[in-house]
Amino acid sequence: MRAYSIYLFTNRNCMVFNKSGEQILKYQKNMNCQRLDKDVAKKAIEEAREFYISKYKEWVHDVSKEEMSYLLGLEEE
Repeated sequence: MRAYSIYLFTNRNCMVFNKSGEQILKYQKNMNCQRLDKDVAKKAIEEAREFYISKYKEWVHDVSKEEMSYLLGLEEE
């Protein structure tokens, strides 16, 4: 199942969805505030088409693939 959109929340948790809007748990469980598997995160970002940063129930902003990688600590400035 390929990732389609990734949401990074202000608490550092991520939600990853496929094209049908279903959550992809194999990515989410390795992309949260307590554990970030960089290989899993890189694969999800490579597959995804849409990227967002959000404060739960308050706001959502779209970001670029590069910004998402940076925010997750996968790339340096």
